[in-house]
Amino acid sequence: MELAVRVGGACVVSAAAVLAAVLESFLVPFYLGTVAVPLAGALAFALNWGLAGLGVWWTGGRWAAVLTSAIWFVVVLFASAPTAAGSLVITSGLNGYALLLAGTAGVAVSLWQYFRPRPNRQLSHPSIQKESSS
Repeated sequence: MELAVRVGGACVVSAAAVLAAVLESFLVPFYLGTVAVPLAGALAFALNWGLAGLGVWWTGGRWAAVLTSAIWFVVVLFASAPTAAGSLVITSGLNGYALLLAGTAGVAVSLWQYFRPRPNRQLSHPSIQKESSS
């Protein structure tokens, strides 16, 4: 049963990472009147950090932070590449760059949080203790 919960959790956070990246990509051209609002960047930072934490909590392994980050990067890279017809989802400009920079910062913070060296650390989840002791 524990394995099913871990695999199910990994599937859910993977799907959430895809959904978050797609939503953020389509929020890039968000304007209030004539003012560009970097809503996509703010969401990218918060959701990348939050989904990594949810994945680690749900699966019991730090690898979930890498999984959600890699999925987000793949979706955003595809959305920022032009198609053969020249269509582009993530355009260059304030909001496009804010999405890429803030999303990458959210990934960096989450990976630092779960993979930084911590001497004499007490881990709360038993499966994480198994990973760190081996």
